[in-house]
Amino acid sequence: MDKLTLQKNLLGFEIHQNDRPLTLYRATEELPRTDSPKPCFAPIYTPSGTLVTEYRPSDHTWHTGLYFGWVRANETNLWGGPWYLPETKKYEYVEHSYGIQRHDEFTRLEESGTIEVEEKLTWLDADDREMARETRSYTLAATEGGTSWQIDTTITPTVDKLVLGASRMSHYSGFELRMGPPFADASHYDSEGRETHENIMGQRARWVAARGATGGCVAMMDHPSNPRHPVTWFARKNLLGAGLLMEEDLTLVQGEDLALRYAFFVFDSDPGSAHWEELYRKFTT
Repeated sequence: MDKLTLQKNLLGFEIHQNDRPLTLYRATEELPRTDSPKPCFAPIYTPSGTLVTEYRPSDHTWHTGLYFGWVRANETNLWGGPWYLPETKKYEYVEHSYGIQRHDEFTRLEESGTIEVEEKLTWLDADDREMARETRSYTLAATEGGTSWQIDTTITPTVDKLVLGASRMSHYSGFELRMGPPFADASHYDSEGRETHENIMGQRARWVAARGATGGCVAMMDHPSNPRHPVTWFARKNLLGAGLLMEEDLTLVQGEDLALRYAFFVFDSDPGSAHWEELYRKFTT
């Protein structure tokens, strides 16, 4: 079985698989406020070295690999980029509306067969006032043909009410993967037998996989403990996201936590639906 190793660096940490780069976690990178700075994994590679992610493309610099981006947290943009304004029917930058998912500290960075990371974050609004606190954990392991990732997060509002919402046009928000070459024109399929991103967009499924045009395959899975399971999916040719807020906003009150769990897999080749089903069974039992 492949070996995963972890190394701290100035941005956060990096993980190698058999001495080859697997991913870099950017916890503290300085970015423009209009990008709504947020921790992210970028780049991400398959075991053989195929690049999966695209980081800060020129037309969407707020897209940062694998990340949590919340388009609307009350009146704050924690996704980045222009808002869609229904009154003008356009995407426009809104002055003094961009917040930060601030990395505060790593409370666990362990390498013991698997990689175990726990991180504390604070959500800040445009005036740097606290809106919520968050605890994220990442568990990465080598598996046959690739790597498995489990992502857990608990979001705790520190204001009286926290309303989470998606884009009023495209309905994206939440856990997101921006894919780059050779995944920029990925071929998607899901647990319900649908194929192509057009047919998966906005539909409910337990998992969605995406094959790269010249090799490699990734999959994202929604856990039954998550609200609104099975989740609706945001899918475009170079995007894959769990669209928790696609159908309606989610309101949290102070003292009420939002707990989310996802699985993510990176493979050198597509293992097929039967294998994804087996991995989903292991993820959920």
